[in-house]
Amino acid sequence: MIEHLKYRGKLAKLFRQKEAIRSAYADDIRKARKEDKPSIDIQSLEYSSYFEETMVDEEISILATDSLICKARRRFVPTPSREDEGMWEQCNTVSNRYVLTNKGISELRSSLRKERKEQVEFVVMILAILTGIIGAATGLVAVIMK
Repeated sequence: MIEHLKYRGKLAKLFRQKEAIRSAYADDIRKARKEDKPSIDIQSLEYSSYFEETMVDEEISILATDSLICKARRRFVPTPSREDEGMWEQCNTVSNRYVLTNKGISELRSSLRKERKEQVEFVVMILAILTGIIGAATGLVAVIMK
C-alpha cells in the first residue's frame, strides 16, 4: 500500500512538472510571437518545449514500467518478452533503457488483473466451503442438543 502511494505521488509530481514546462514554454512562445521574434527563435522554443516534455514522458514511462514489473514479479506473472513486437521501446532522451509501450502496459495490467481475479475467486470458494461446514456443524449441534 505504501509503495502504491509513493508511486502515485511520484507520478503526480511528474505530471505537475510536465504541465509547468508546457505552461512556461507556452508563455515564452506567446511573448516571442507578440514581439515578432524571428521564426527560428520560436521554433527553437517549440523544440526545447518538446524535448523537455519528452524527457518527463520518458521518466513517467520508466516509473510505470518499473512499478508494473515489480508487481508482476511479486505475483509471479510473466512479463512481455523483449522480442514481442510492439511491447517494448527504447528511451532516447533520459537513458537507453527499455520501457513498456502502451500495448505492453495494457497487456501486463490485464495479466495482473486476471491473476488477482483468480486469487479472489479462490478465497471466495474457500469462504463458501467454510460457511457450509460451519452451518452443517451448527445444525448438527442443534439437533444433538435437543
